[in-house]
Amino acid sequence: MASISGRSIFHGAVLTTAAQLSKIGGGFLLLKLIAVYLGPEGMGQIGNFMSVVTILSLVAGGGVVNGVIKYVAALRDNKKELLIFISSVKVYSFLFSLVIALAGCILSEKIAFYIFADSSLYWLIVVLGLAQMGFGFTNLVTGVANGLMDTRSYALIQISGNLLVLPAAWILVSNFQFAGAALSIVLFYLSYALPAYYFYRRSIFFNRTLVLNSLRRNAGRLSVYTLMACVGAISVPLVEIIVRAQLISSAGLDAAGIWQGSIKLSSAYIGFFTVFLAVYFMPIIVRLEEKKEISSAVVRFIALVMAVFAGGAFVLYVFRATFIPLLLSSDFTELEELIVYQLVGDFFRVSSYVVGFIVIAKSSLKLYLFGEVAQGLLFMSVSSLLLTQGLALKGVLMAHVIMNMIYFVVSMIGFFVYLNFYVGVKK
Repeated sequence: MASISGRSIFHGAVLTTAAQLSKIGGGFLLLKLIAVYLGPEGMGQIGNFMSVVTILSLVAGGGVVNGVIKYVAALRDNKKELLIFISSVKVYSFLFSLVIALAGCILSEKIAFYIFADSSLYWLIVVLGLAQMGFGFTNLVTGVANGLMDTRSYALIQISGNLLVLPAAWILVSNFQFAGAALSIVLFYLSYALPAYYFYRRSIFFNRTLVLNSLRRNAGRLSVYTLMACVGAISVPLVEIIVRAQLISSAGLDAAGIWQGSIKLSSAYIGFFTVFLAVYFMPIIVRLEEKKEISSAVVRFIALVMAVFAGGAFVLYVFRATFIPLLLSSDFTELEELIVYQLVGDFFRVSSYVVGFIVIAKSSLKLYLFGEVAQGLLFMSVSSLLLTQGLALKGVLMAHVIMNMIYFVVSMIGFFVYLNFYVGVKK
């Protein structure tokens, strides 16, 4: 850690913050457009498609972005091995994206009927299936940039993409309503591919001959992260789809739409913390083996995350009557009374992310899978219980708090067990 100067961390943090703020701003403006033109009911109808796009944005290209960050960070001083690894990742990511694209095209009508209840919208699934190949390419480029701690390239990709998408999104949503909103959601993630390609062409990885003799070994490494990404990306949206169906059944589409607005607000500001931890915390933790160093890094980052989130959450809560109509629309005023539950749950959620990134950095597949599945089952169970008690949307948000509080406590207990047993044995 000593090799990373305070000045470089500050400079990188500023760039990362600028990039994430541009993404948050772009996401809020897109959410605002959808909320204004479609309202809570339309937001509820398009919620499943948002969840599917979120899934594909994470698993596109094999979902190996965290694995790329880890191994690029570890190999960045060995150019030959780094080039071989990137060659393997290119092939792995392309093949994975191609399989998803073909599956999406073949199964487009069935998928459209499930998420839209209208198979005639199959063409949106075809568009998404092809677009996710661009998602995968962007994930690869940004993963390499983060592993090299090249925050400048990462930030410019994010900022440029967010600037490109907004004019097109406004035209699509205002003219084509529901279909335009769906296309805008896809375009929001696809827009990063163009600036990503610009930086890829300028990098040492462009136009390199593919080296396939290490593909099997590196594919084995990457498959661990693919499984992690698939479980993480599918479990959360899948749980949302199940809970959303229960909420619609008990409280109607408006309640589901307001919950969807709450989720999108949450994912926008939480994205800042996940990016910050991926760019700075994970490359640091990858290189640490000593118990004292790991515990020190975790304590510092948890304290930082808690303090920053608490400050932002306090501002959002105090001015919720201004922010919620501004960021969504006046139809979402019911969220003003309930946003406190989302914020409290997210506080514990982002705090547990620090420990979660240790699991990812150390490739602890079984532990990661257990954590993801346990979270989903707990949230569904508590939500279902509270919905049967007639608490409607409030019950779902209360379940969010309960699940994240329990997960945070269990994560901290697990971390101390890890330090006292695993690290000690490894030494």
